[in-house]
Parts: sequence; structure tokens; C-alpha cells
Amino acid sequence: MTADSRVAPGTPTRTRQPRADAADTREALLSSGARLIARHGLGVPVTQIQDAAAQRNKSAVRYHFGSVLELALAVTARHGQQVDARRAVALDVFHERYAPPGTDDGRPHAELAVIVDLLVSPAAEELHTAQGRDYLRLLPQVSHLAQVRSGAPAAPPAVVRTLALLRDHLDRSGVSDIDERLALAVQMHAAVMADRARRIDEGADGEPAAEVHGGERKIAPDHDGFVRLVTGMLARALGAG
Repeated sequence: MTADSRVAPGTPTRTRQPRADAADTREALLSSGARLIARHGLGVPVTQIQDAAAQRNKSAVRYHFGSVLELALAVTARHGQQVDARRAVALDVFHERYAPPGTDDGRPHAELAVIVDLLVSPAAEELHTAQGRDYLRLLPQVSHLAQVRSGAPAAPPAVVRTLALLRDHLDRSGVSDIDERLALAVQMHAAVMADRARRIDEGADGEPAAEVHGGERKIAPDHDGFVRLVTGMLARALGAG
């Protein structure tokens, strides 16, 4: 080692700049993708998503997700897990409060609207955050595509349990075409949630911008009234003769 190659004590050494954290990049793409797809659909340009996420790499979306659709499905899977966790808790409370169908153990049997609320209320909680509203707005855009994709994930466990409760209740009530009714109810549920999310983000159509509380626009009916309205609407549609 020559004298010139020695480093004097206390001399600061030059270190490499760390690479951008891949997890941070993925999170930025998820956030920007959810926001843009929710508003502009699956046809939103990849470059627009990457620009919004401050990514110079032109293949960032392809590298982390494969496509815009796969990115959207990743958003729905993440939020879907959160919603399903809330629904699982609600199901536990439901089973403590109501008697199983066909039994009589002193507890009441649940009315159809009570079971439908297990579908509605956990999802409606997503309306309280901007990220949750993005999820609700893009969900109808990808749900039908996810069902026909090879290897598409199955419905979350608590959704399966809720639909089983609905199917059993309708069957015991003598309702026909149960599978078709449930499929339509799920689609209607997704559509009205997406519309509510849009109206909170943008203000009600034809009305002045709604009042904002903590970043959330307040529109009529209020949150609890909306949940009751949707629950009643779906229950009546499912149970109609």
C-alpha cells in the first residue's frame, strides 16, 4: 500500500447511495394506481401511474405487478383482506347473538336484513378514508375480470360465510333462483358503494360541494342512513317473491 492510498484517521469515507427501497416503490405504485384507476378506469396509461408515483423507471409497473389489471387486483386484494377481517368479527358477534337456522335455543333467529348487513357494513367502513374510497371505486371495474382470470383468488372466507348464511335463509324461505339473486345482490352492492365513494370525493351531483369534515365530504344520507338504505334495498331485492 502506498502512502497516497492510505486514508488518514477521521477522513470521511464516501459511501454508495442506497437503492430506492423496492417496498416503497411498490407502495407508491399501489397508491397512485388505485387513485387513477378509480377515476379513469383500467385504460389509464401506465406512464401516468408511474409519473404520479414519481418513478422514472418506465417498466416499474411491469416489474412489480405485470400489468395495470394486476396492480388493480393487488389493491383490491389488500383492502379486501381488511374488509374481510372486519366481517369475520361481525360474524362472530352474529353467531353469539342469533340461533342457528333450524334450531331453537332461546335466541332469536336473524331476519334477512341482519344477514345482509354483514355484507354491507364492513365494506361501508372503507368510505371513511381516501384510500378506502379508491378501493370501492375500482372494485366494480375488476371484480368481473377477476372471476374469469386463470388462477384468480377465491372469495374471501368471511364473504363465503356470509353468502352461505344468505343462501340458507333464502332456501328456507322458499325463494327460487338463489344463486342468480346473490350474484346480482353482490354486483348491486359493489355499484352503490362505488357511487357513494365517488360522491363523497366529488360532491353530490347537481349540488354545491359538500361540507368537508376531516377530509371526508358529508353528503345525504349520512353514513348510518346510507348503510340502512343499502341493507334494506338489498334485503328486499333478495327476498322478493
